[in-house]
Amino acid sequence: MTVKVTTDALDDLQDGYGFYEKQEKGLGSYFRHCIEQDLLELRSTAGIHRQIRSYHHVNSKIFNTIFYYRMDQNTANVMAILDGRIDPVTRDRILSQR
Repeated sequence: MTVKVTTDALDDLQDGYGFYEKQEKGLGSYFRHCIEQDLLELRSTAGIHRQIRSYHHVNSKIFNTIFYYRMDQNTANVMAILDGRIDPVTRDRILSQR
């Protein structure tokens, strides 16, 4: 399975990096590394996750982060990488714009 990460999702990843790096120097890099590992695992699990608003979603193993993706044949297109604590109304607004 192929995993493609959209520009918007990469921006989300950068926002998460900045947030965690402000908390503690080096934590942003650890966050990014963990998310990259989760994305590698998604190659073998894409398509099996529950759906919200036509997006499959899966939680990161380490951080409170959720990947939202859509399937297109053998490709998982990651559309958003959002903090799991985000307000559902805000989440839905973000997803509806992508």
